[in-house]
Amino acid sequence: MDATNPALHRATLTALTALMSQWSSLEFQRRITAECGVSLDPVGVRALYVLGIAGGAERPSAIADDLHLTRPSTSKLLTRLTTAGLVERTPDSSDGRSVRIALTADGRRTYEQLVSAGVAMLAEATAGWDAADVRTLSTLLVRFTDGLLTPGAAEDAPSSGRPAAARPDSTH
Repeated sequence: MDATNPALHRATLTALTALMSQWSSLEFQRRITAECGVSLDPVGVRALYVLGIAGGAERPSAIADDLHLTRPSTSKLLTRLTTAGLVERTPDSSDGRSVRIALTADGRRTYEQLVSAGVAMLAEATAGWDAADVRTLSTLLVRFTDGLLTPGAAEDAPSSGRPAAARPDSTH
């Protein structure tokens, strides 16, 4: 993208805003959970994504920060998810006063169901695309996201090849 062309940035911002608004809407999240047979509220879905993407146990405060929730709201959410058998609390080995939250086997299965539904939606949206265009979209979107979330990552990311999230040396 031409860094000096505000019209291109404006069009990209408009498309991203529309995508994020639609993707995070309560109705969209409810439709996805219903389609894959998951009985979970949208905030619970987001919590499963946070834990699934992290790939390990997280402190409740980190989950609260990622979900933009207060600590009391996060505590209630984690209680609901624990009661549903989707997450478990384990003692934090580095701080005996704290706990870590991780997906249970059922939580991982539910997370994978949600990911599969998302992958199917992406496949449907790009069904008529050339395979090279799908690879380019993936590469550039991961690079773009890295650039937004990690200062300096855009300069370090390769301009072609595997997306940063798929590279073996990636820490994402």
